[in-house]
Amino acid sequence: MNNSKHFQMPLHAKRLLLRIGFGLLMLFQIPLLAHAQNEAFRKEFFLGVKGGMVFSRVKFKPNVEQNSYIGNSAGFILRMISEPHVGIQIELNYLSKGWEEKPLEGQTQNYSHKLNYFDIPIMTHASFGNKAFKVTLNLGPAIAFLLSDSQGMNPASPGIPAPPPIQYWGKPIDSNVDFLFVGGMGTEYHFKKAGAVALDARLFYSLTNLYDSKNYGYDPSRTTGAQVTLSYLFRLNSGKNKTAGQDRKSVNP
Repeated sequence: MNNSKHFQMPLHAKRLLLRIGFGLLMLFQIPLLAHAQNEAFRKEFFLGVKGGMVFSRVKFKPNVEQNSYIGNSAGFILRMISEPHVGIQIELNYLSKGWEEKPLEGQTQNYSHKLNYFDIPIMTHASFGNKAFKVTLNLGPAIAFLLSDSQGMNPASPGIPAPPPIQYWGKPIDSNVDFLFVGGMGTEYHFKKAGAVALDARLFYSLTNLYDSKNYGYDPSRTTGAQVTLSYLFRLNSGKNKTAGQDRKSVNP
């Protein structure tokens, strides 16, 4: 008898992913259209570290009254600027999110559920401004893999009652892989030789239900929220752009 679970993405999520993919494909055409006018541009590479706070909740239907769950995030950034003001940014993050429910009628404890993920956003990066100060835009899909799943009551004692008043209390989520769409804006200050410091705020919306609607009756059950992070980026190359005239060396007769 086979008890293994198979992940199946909802049809509307597949359609949304296709639209997102098409939109990203169009965004990536912008550098190609500008390539003929920017042959002298030298690609810039950055490697960075980041950390910050995550504010999340879960969109349930039927609705579940919640407070924002506060988690944290930390990770690494790899950025390639392939054309003036446009590039790609890939991140490898540890991300903690979840939800905290308001006390049920007649109770004083809050039920909370914490989810830790290995999160990989792949985003189009755009920047506007001068050499020192820039406004940035990051937009794209992300995939996250569940690392751990924990839950409990606040205050901790007594614990989750048995039998639980809510069916999913005391049980792990059904999906170990999360597909998301992320987007946000930020600011950066670039030092002449020492890299850049960046402040970023972004929103995220999950496309994957946490619980099987057939078993628990909630559709959707998806995480949403915001991140605020501070980053430091190390420039891996000089980032200096040369024109054809600068490449020619003058020769004295």
